[in-house]
Amino acid sequence: MKKTTKNSNLRIIGLYLFVFLLAVGVVVKIVKVQQFDELINTTSQPRFFTVEAPRGNILADDGSLLAISMPLYKIYLDLSVISQVLFDKHIVEMSEGLSDLFADKSAEEYERFLRLAKKSRKNKYVLLKLKVTHNELKFLQSLPVFKLGQNRGGLIAEQRPHREVPFGLLAQRTVGVLRDVNPVGIEVAFNQVLSGVDGQHLKRKIAQGAWVPQDSEGNSLPKAGRDILTTINIDMQDVAEKSLEQTLIKENADWGCVIMMEVKTGEVKVIANLRKDTSDRVTEYFNYAIAQHDAPGSTFKLASIIAGLEDGKFTVNDSVNLQKGRRIYYDRVMRDSPHNFKNVTIKKAFIISSNVGISKIINDNYKQNPAEYTDRIYKMGLSTPLNLELPFPDDGLRMPIPNKRGWSGVTLPWMSTGYEMALTPLHMLTFYNAIANNGKMMNPIFTKAIMMGGNIIEEKSPVVVNPSICSESTIREILPLLIGVVEEGTAANIRTDKYKIAGKTGTTVLNYAGRKEDEEKKYQASFAGFFPADNPKYSCIVVINNPKNGQLYGGKVAAPIFKELADKVYALDMDIHNPIISTDTFTNLPIVKQGKTFDANQILTELNISTQNTESNWMVSQTSNSEVKLMVRKIEEDLQRGKMPNLKGMNLKDAVYLLETYGLNVSIEGSGSVVSQSIKKGVKFKKGNLIKLELA
Repeated sequence: MKKTTKNSNLRIIGLYLFVFLLAVGVVVKIVKVQQFDELINTTSQPRFFTVEAPRGNILADDGSLLAISMPLYKIYLDLSVISQVLFDKHIVEMSEGLSDLFADKSAEEYERFLRLAKKSRKNKYVLLKLKVTHNELKFLQSLPVFKLGQNRGGLIAEQRPHREVPFGLLAQRTVGVLRDVNPVGIEVAFNQVLSGVDGQHLKRKIAQGAWVPQDSEGNSLPKAGRDILTTINIDMQDVAEKSLEQTLIKENADWGCVIMMEVKTGEVKVIANLRKDTSDRVTEYFNYAIAQHDAPGSTFKLASIIAGLEDGKFTVNDSVNLQKGRRIYYDRVMRDSPHNFKNVTIKKAFIISSNVGISKIINDNYKQNPAEYTDRIYKMGLSTPLNLELPFPDDGLRMPIPNKRGWSGVTLPWMSTGYEMALTPLHMLTFYNAIANNGKMMNPIFTKAIMMGGNIIEEKSPVVVNPSICSESTIREILPLLIGVVEEGTAANIRTDKYKIAGKTGTTVLNYAGRKEDEEKKYQASFAGFFPADNPKYSCIVVINNPKNGQLYGGKVAAPIFKELADKVYALDMDIHNPIISTDTFTNLPIVKQGKTFDANQILTELNISTQNTESNWMVSQTSNSEVKLMVRKIEEDLQRGKMPNLKGMNLKDAVYLLETYGLNVSIEGSGSVVSQSIKKGVKFKKGNLIKLELA
């Protein structure tokens, strides 16, 4: 009896365990179906997917594209929807079309691929290509069978976002990159404006990881983001980057940057940042222009001169003893580049960039009250972080404060020559731009407008940081000093007779503090200035870090880049040229070639030359001492009657225009004006006849 009971209990326990395990299996199956359906099933309920909106474009100042969203497509084939008859009939044309388009396989290889895909019952959703452009997709959709659409032709295109930068490295760090780690530039600064509004599209799962778009009332198209019109000028930027690249390689420098601003507006027209590696490969790596904080060196001497002039400490014609280019301050020695000058004017000390001269006039006048000097520097805005549209680190900005930690007896003289501080190249340029702008400091701006569909919907305005960093009288006093640097000083090698440049060189020892005895000096060469000096329109700074091939000075390394860019801008921008003054009378009146009356009359009127006009469309001219007479030339009347007129003396453009208007084919030999014609005057012609013109 006990044995029977024991067996019965075992059966009950076994049945219980079976039911329990079955229940657990059902629960696990439900969880898997609910939570991991996409991973284990080949079918699924349709669901909506986000369709990313095309990002807005980033444009140069002339509308050229700096960044544009160019969609790429992932192409699948569902050959199960194509009838076998249709497939067999067009397989050769389809294969040839794919081979011609992608040029990666022969037509025979594509045919084998398509036949195997058609026969396969396990995988009807076949990947054809991962990255297909819009034009390539259009070609695919024109091929036999595929042109029937997704449901009958089996061609399925999944759009994927793709950002294209047509000019490659040009202003790359400023245009920027939108990414999860360290996003930079305009792309991140204006992300909300550029992003647009995403849409949605219903899709049905037909294979693991493969979803097919479906028609649905809930589908919505994405709305593209708005465009950003920047201040960057492509032509200027290109010149700056090429010149900068060549200099980095030639001088074996670590990195360099160039920034050019429009004086009145603060618009940044050029911002180039390049780094060179040990293999002479030059790339955009870091935005040195707005984020690299270093001692500016001698370009800062201008601020020291302005401070002394504003506080009435000296005039530029006062004398200073350069002490043979060597002066001791406590335990440190201030040195000049080698020279033979002793007693010179402050103007001359600035032009030859004497460290001893500038440090002496500042230290002697401010050592009892250094705060008076630093307060004047702070009022110029050199210690104030810039309010930029682009993300940038401002924690590196450093300016000494008297009687605070780090201030010593040598701080003031070294500060006066551009040491003991850390500023960005853009900080220094903003300061020089204010000098060019008669004291008005403008905030640097990188964008001009927000646009949609080619229309401006929000326009940016120039922003004044400081209406007057110093008096106009001081500006007038220092301008000859800046011109003198280029005319006869440390940047005399970039002097030009075409226009005047005002500026200052800088040669900074980057490791001047704490350098070991056996450690080589590291230099940074710079040049900051503006042009044309008599009516400035552009300001510019060039910085070259650690040149190692012998040339160290700003005048030799950085200034030539400034000059090359300034020459290009001067050639392109007619607004900065002096106007051509024409006289009211001409002693020798021009001989006008035969041609259109309107064109000749317009030019003669512009030149203020007296004319006697005709109402005829075409003319011949007769020049006398007092006027140019335009007389009737009956060319079109002859052509309308089918007779060839006399074309001698006409320019090529007018002759071809006339003859082709009346259906003649023109053959040309030579250049200049018509001297001979194969169909003579008065001979009848027909449309399609060939006429040969000889020019000389």
